Amino acid sequence: MPSEELASRRITQVLHEGFADPSAGPSRRLAQSDLVDDWLRTLWERGGEAVPGRGSGAALAAIGSLGRRSLGPASDLDLVLLVDPARVSTERAAELAGAMWYPIWDSGTSLDHSVRSPEECEQVAAADLRTAIALLDLRHIAGDAQLVEDTAARVRARWRREARRRVGEVVDLAADRDRRYGSLAHATEPNLKSDRGGLRDITVIRALAESWLADHDHEVVDAASRTLRDARDALQAVTGASGTRLGRADQDAVAALTGHATADDHHAVLADAARAVTWELHRAVRAAEAAIAPGGSATRGVGTARRPALERLPHGVIVQAGEVSVDPSSRDLLRDVAAVRHAATTGLPLAEATLARMAQEPVAPLLPAQRDVLVDALAGEHLADAYEALDVKGVFSRWVPGWSEIRNRPQRSAVHRFTVDRHQIETVLEAQRFLSRVSRPDLLLVTALLHDLGKRPGARDHAAEGAPLAETAARHLGFDRADARTIATLAREHLTLVGLATGRDLADPTTLRELLRAVDEDLDTLELLRALTEADAIAAGPSAWSTWRADLVDHLTDLGRDALRGTETAPRTRLAPQRSAQEAVLAAVRRSDSAQVIYPAPLDDEPISQLCLGAPDGAGVFAAMARVLVRLRLDVHSAVVSTQDGIAVNTWWVTGTQADLPHPSVVRSALDRELAHRDRADARVLELPPAPPLRTTEDAPVVTLLPGASREATVVQVNARNRPSLLADVAETITVHGLQVRSAHVMTLGRRAVDVLYLTDQHGRALDPPTVGRIVAALMDAAST
Repeated sequence: MPSEELASRRITQVLHEGFADPSAGPSRRLAQSDLVDDWLRTLWERGGEAVPGRGSGAALAAIGSLGRRSLGPASDLDLVLLVDPARVSTERAAELAGAMWYPIWDSGTSLDHSVRSPEECEQVAAADLRTAIALLDLRHIAGDAQLVEDTAARVRARWRREARRRVGEVVDLAADRDRRYGSLAHATEPNLKSDRGGLRDITVIRALAESWLADHDHEVVDAASRTLRDARDALQAVTGASGTRLGRADQDAVAALTGHATADDHHAVLADAARAVTWELHRAVRAAEAAIAPGGSATRGVGTARRPALERLPHGVIVQAGEVSVDPSSRDLLRDVAAVRHAATTGLPLAEATLARMAQEPVAPLLPAQRDVLVDALAGEHLADAYEALDVKGVFSRWVPGWSEIRNRPQRSAVHRFTVDRHQIETVLEAQRFLSRVSRPDLLLVTALLHDLGKRPGARDHAAEGAPLAETAARHLGFDRADARTIATLAREHLTLVGLATGRDLADPTTLRELLRAVDEDLDTLELLRALTEADAIAAGPSAWSTWRADLVDHLTDLGRDALRGTETAPRTRLAPQRSAQEAVLAAVRRSDSAQVIYPAPLDDEPISQLCLGAPDGAGVFAAMARVLVRLRLDVHSAVVSTQDGIAVNTWWVTGTQADLPHPSVVRSALDRELAHRDRADARVLELPPAPPLRTTEDAPVVTLLPGASREATVVQVNARNRPSLLADVAETITVHGLQVRSAHVMTLGRRAVDVLYLTDQHGRALDPPTVGRIVAALMDAAST
């Protein structure tokens, strides 16, 4: 086979073998490895005349995926040229390397190569942990087979001999991967090789087994390995490249090739495999550490009287050898949940045998006493570790109705860091900070656990659809009907408070009425919703919460509290936008009858600055301000637009500290120029590159009419992929249609912009139905540009 044909032959071979049979992956990879092995042997034989006398004392060996005979269709080749210095000179070794490496490079195949003697292999393995692990897969390809066999035996013997000393290095290696890479299970674009729970972790698990210090569940690891390697093979077949990052653009094709209906379904399977790998690595490391630990910490007594140290706790819970287990003879109804509580509060791991038994126990609704112990577990600081152990064994899905539907479901949002199930666990952890501030901390924790049960495949409104699921689950977990209804209410409304606070006009009475209706006009429910709102947002990710967003939420919550208590709203010293800045701009515009700009004093350390812009109101003022910010390359995070006495006073939040922003006089001059030419169509054109084409349905804009959001204006929400000119394009569309912006609330969440616009006609009235239809269609076009 000519060198240049290798890459195409590898892809063709994999496609010919196909992916229809999910069990065919190992044989497909063996066939791929055989194809490359045969080609490398041909190169070796062809080089025989160029480098005479190499029939002994030299050999070609493989490590990595080729060494394990699990090669993907575009995987790199990791080769080692082994030479015996007593029989092969340095010059001949260099000639032999050239005769092998150059044809491989000519084929377009990526190559990682080295030339070493057996002694050098042993020395390098002793010095570098990653190399030592890689050399455990050393496999003969061509040449002196005995040389490869002897080298592999030396490397393995040294690995086992020094394993007790190197366990700490393995632990550091795993910790380093935790710091440098994300979790494959939770990544929206996972790296199948490097992310936590990926193929490299499987290699470490098997290296620990090779040390004879710790074993693993071979069936579980082998199944996870097949799943991850099948995905890698499909990815490389689709892209024709050796990469292992499963990007969004390729996920649909890879899912289809591996037999999954959607990319989300495939992601759930990958996440399940990755979690299993992460758990098995954790188990293997723990077992290896226990194997080298001094015996005194886990035993008591001396000589023949030495026996395992046991600590017996209430309800049949046992702590032994640093693990939480249970007395199987105990019939205490609280036994299993008490064991989980102890693990969640102390950080001690649940024993494997205990987890396996829990997975087989019949499931029944919890009694009130069991419910209370479970709530205690939800308040434990090590809840996430306990959950991962329960989840990987399928226990949690059996305990919580509806959990299996959201387990490992990806969240296609740049805001979210975790799968749906793990996000709920993170929300519980964040909610723990609020337990002393609410009247029913148990309801807060359980609602945090259940609030996203509606994010099942095909769900349209996860909050509304999840409310009855949360109520059912709460009843199963031992809550009475009234408490379960409260949990359902909170689940249904868990996005309401932040949505109203950041996306509606807080001065509009309709906004407050909608909040009070959402909490059934109950103060305790309002306090629970406020705590849940922040916990949910922080658990999602850093871009979902900030101090200025918290300020808006707190302001609306205060309005709700005062309304429910029948008291007047107390004056606020801090409110976004700042009243003093608005008043100063308003007065300056009145005096000068021209544009004015003020940067209010920063009130926090966030890298977000506030700008207050004012100008005599009129058609196109809002659009002009938006264009100025785009031209000055200011990234808008949020905005509140208002008109007072014929003057537009708009507050904008942009990325950067005040030191990063242009001087206010620069902004004012630019705004004056923009307003002076706002009637010229050519002057309104933004010199920006076109937006990239839509790649997925998730990039498509959504324009929604919000009926009932205001009695005085028509409220429209534009939810679209963010780009620098989006707000300016939306504002220009409103101007062209001759409409007024009474108030606007702009919010950026990850890659999406959510703009809520209070629109009126030229006479300050809500829009009639024909106008609503026209502006919604026009905004769709503007957001799609």
